[in-house]
Amino acid sequence: MLFDPKQENLPYTFAMIKPDTTLKPNIVQEVVNKIEATGLTIKNFVQQQKYMDEIMTYMLSGECVMFLLCHETENPIMVWKKMIGNKDPIEAKKVDPQSLRAIYGTSIIKNEFHGSDDPFSANKERDIFKFPIPQKIPNFKFDKMKVSLEILFKFLYPPNLEHSNALERLDIFAIYGPCVNYHSVDQCFCRECAIIGKEHIEGVRESLIVSEQTKLGIKIRPQPTTGTRTQLPQRVQLPPIRLLKEEDIKQIYQQLCEKCQFHCNGYTHLQGGRNMQHILTDQELNTLAKEMNKQEILELLYSEKGNAANVMIETIDLNEPNHYTKEMIELLFKELETDYYNRFKFYHLQNVILEDRRIRMNAWMSILINKPIHRFKNPKLVSKVPSEMRKNPESIHYTINRILPLNQTYKKKDITKMPLDFPPNLADKDKLNPNEEKLALLKKLHRDTHHMVEIQDAKKVVSNGVYLLRKYNDGRNGDWDNYSSLKGMNRGSYVNYEQKKKKEKL
Repeated sequence: MLFDPKQENLPYTFAMIKPDTTLKPNIVQEVVNKIEATGLTIKNFVQQQKYMDEIMTYMLSGECVMFLLCHETENPIMVWKKMIGNKDPIEAKKVDPQSLRAIYGTSIIKNEFHGSDDPFSANKERDIFKFPIPQKIPNFKFDKMKVSLEILFKFLYPPNLEHSNALERLDIFAIYGPCVNYHSVDQCFCRECAIIGKEHIEGVRESLIVSEQTKLGIKIRPQPTTGTRTQLPQRVQLPPIRLLKEEDIKQIYQQLCEKCQFHCNGYTHLQGGRNMQHILTDQELNTLAKEMNKQEILELLYSEKGNAANVMIETIDLNEPNHYTKEMIELLFKELETDYYNRFKFYHLQNVILEDRRIRMNAWMSILINKPIHRFKNPKLVSKVPSEMRKNPESIHYTINRILPLNQTYKKKDITKMPLDFPPNLADKDKLNPNEEKLALLKKLHRDTHHMVEIQDAKKVVSNGVYLLRKYNDGRNGDWDNYSSLKGMNRGSYVNYEQKKKKEKL
């Protein structure tokens, strides 16, 4: 078995059964049973090695059995040493008659068992017999600072959006993240499931309060039953909890309805608000992304155009022109290391995304001001640091060696086989399950509708809640609303307004 750096190394000791005992297979099996009874685990087992002549002449008289012993919770060296007893069988019988040397040993030379004295000697003896380092699969632990691509893609491509702006969400993830599989009892669940979640949260909060009181030495006294007033000890005050963490959802998952289970499986969120107890909505994320783009483009414009930047920024569309596919995002993180469960360190992802954002912003500016992109300088290249640090995502000097965004340099793979059947879109299904109806409606609205605003307010923030289906007519020369959609307001629609202006001119 090859060494796997993603697994955990186990502490171990080298153990040996010497020739006189090895000649009796039933005794060897009896020893193995006693070893396993103490909690030790045999990781490697070898019989009759050719290296025996390097140890001592006695070992050449017969076969020996060698193995590595591991223990999950205790020091295997001390456990095995205690189990075999004193190196002199006579002394071992006096101190611990149940030790292996007291039972099977006859002299100091023929004490029948060997064990490493310390980790250094255990490692040296392991190398002699070319045993691999014993390892185990690490226990899975929920850690918000470790993010898998699966969790990240759930945030970048939520099921309710047909065409989400993945790059804007990716930048928000890097600056305000990480995104987590936490869910709000107020925003994410139906009424019945919200009650289940709130009851669970209250139990978690009470246990935290008791834990803090115990830690601070505050005794919990029962309230007085008589009319006399006594001063109660000060309670530990904790802020309200409104989010269910991953471990909480795992405990109540089977009690949730099918729709809420789908939400937990399909969405990840970004935390915000007071005490990080709010889940940012899609509209809040869009507004935040536009503000981020505006501030960064404004800074770049100041350095190029001076005070004219304030005028220019008002005419710029703040939707980023670059778009990345899932394959491009996977390529972006291709060189980063993951743990055993394929999770990236959030700090590594953050460094890579922010460096890629610098490249994308320069490409955007190149379009806005007609300046060749190669003339934009990388501020990280000003300081002289070794090239190894520029390749290390742990370093603040991490640099990507390209000047164009991935969507301009990425080469698609050649299609060798065209699938005959494409997966159906949920929005186009004829029959929907009850838990799919709202999701299909959101997809249709996102695909086939516009956000609407009055003509006189066109330069202001677009309304969030008004939708209007576009009317598609046959042919290229249809009605006026074939390629546009406007909502009639109190002061008259755009069409009525234009007709009124024509009458006045006449």
